[in-house]
Amino acid sequence: MTWPKISIIWLNYNSFKIMPIVLESIESIINLDYPFEKYEFIVVDNGSTDGSFERIKEFLERKTSLRKKIIKLSHNLGFTGGNNIGFIARDKESKYVLLLNNDAVLFQSSLQTLIEYAENNDNVAGLQGVVLKYKSRLIDTAGDYINELLRSHSLGEYHEYPWILRKPIYVTYVDGSCALYRVESILKCLGNKLFIDEFFGYGDDNVLGLMMWNYGYKLIAIPEAVASHVRGLTFRKGKRSTFSVYLSERNRLALSLITNVTYRSIIPLHVLRSIATTTLVTGFKGSASIIARTLFDGIRLGKKLRSKGLFINVYKAPLIKIPIKDLGAFFTTKRLIIKYFENWALKNLNSLTID
Repeated sequence: MTWPKISIIWLNYNSFKIMPIVLESIESIINLDYPFEKYEFIVVDNGSTDGSFERIKEFLERKTSLRKKIIKLSHNLGFTGGNNIGFIARDKESKYVLLLNNDAVLFQSSLQTLIEYAENNDNVAGLQGVVLKYKSRLIDTAGDYINELLRSHSLGEYHEYPWILRKPIYVTYVDGSCALYRVESILKCLGNKLFIDEFFGYGDDNVLGLMMWNYGYKLIAIPEAVASHVRGLTFRKGKRSTFSVYLSERNRLALSLITNVTYRSIIPLHVLRSIATTTLVTGFKGSASIIARTLFDGIRLGKKLRSKGLFINVYKAPLIKIPIKDLGAFFTTKRLIIKYFENWALKNLNSLTID
């Protein structure tokens, strides 16, 4: 087949402490089994101040065979803003963009595998493969889903690959750690950018997925392993930080205000419980202020997006529906929530599977 052009967008932010895996991620891009002249590597640095940008730039300058663009931003625009800058900088002949986290490592044949599926399915706007946990056979994500409380779930997490995966499946959205998107579809959904800038981080790839389903596109996950990933390493430094919880819950609340999700009126209570639990468990002294800030900023952001005319019908996408009788389970322990999702996935796998 004739291989199309690809732009690989890769963000960096203060990653000096994890430089070994960052450089391994870059090496995996250099070693891809894909024609060198058909892909470019776009590095966007989000205003790093720890010397990581200089180390990465020095490393890349020695890789003369790699087509690359290196962009240094003056300040941190987050996952959304950084990727949007990378998208604008892409080769205008690129048919696809691949987003890759700097703590994710591609397998050598991964790009070929993803492109072959995309080229054979014109109605697919985005796709992912199975992403494994770093240096293991455990699944990090084999496709992502959203429930009616707008919480995300990763299929197959902590199960050993290949688990029950045999054929491609429809997903709510493809995971931003390693996601391939068709450029033409992105342009029709959001114009010349990938994400809504205001989300900054968390709740960005899922919103894009919902918007694509609204435009009549499909998103799929294929059963082949394509990468390994250390989830949350660059953003949380290995722990669920208060800031990451603030962003994810603020954005979930904002999203609820621009959708028709059934439990929209209940989501503020769920957000309140989630962030209160996290701040209390971590012993964060300003828990009351972070709770108030999350609720206030989430409502304000949702109203701002709604004033721009943004509305998403979530029921055009594969969605985990929650019967009223089961709603209480989502206010209990994480273990029960994960169990509920796994039962849902096993029950609905046939309807999600692509023949």
